[in-house]
Amino acid sequence: MSVWEVAKLCRFKVQRVEELESGLETWLSAADRQIIAKALAIEPALLKEVETRSGLSDFDEIGSKEKLLRQEILSGKTKLACPQCAGLLVCTVENAFDIEDRPFHFAKAFCNECTFILR
Repeated sequence: MSVWEVAKLCRFKVQRVEELESGLETWLSAADRQIIAKALAIEPALLKEVETRSGLSDFDEIGSKEKLLRQEILSGKTKLACPQCAGLLVCTVENAFDIEDRPFHFAKAFCNECTFILR
């Protein structure tokens, strides 16, 4: 099957299919994974096995501080200091479900004294 045929079946641009094939794009959303799996007549789980998602190692020191802050919030700590102004953060843990109906939790925080927001 050619790149053009896959693009046509998936309703993607040829350029995107080429980027997927060459490894420039390494992560797919659940919907895109299902579309491509249907076009290739394979199981979506097979595509999920070979894809990778970039981690926080690409970020600088600020990204690692935010990761640590997220971990502290998820562990239950509520009285944390703002990394920008040392004021008190308002922290919450949001509970949700992903597209495959699996529960997940993510941390949110904001500072009342400065413009810091953790999303």
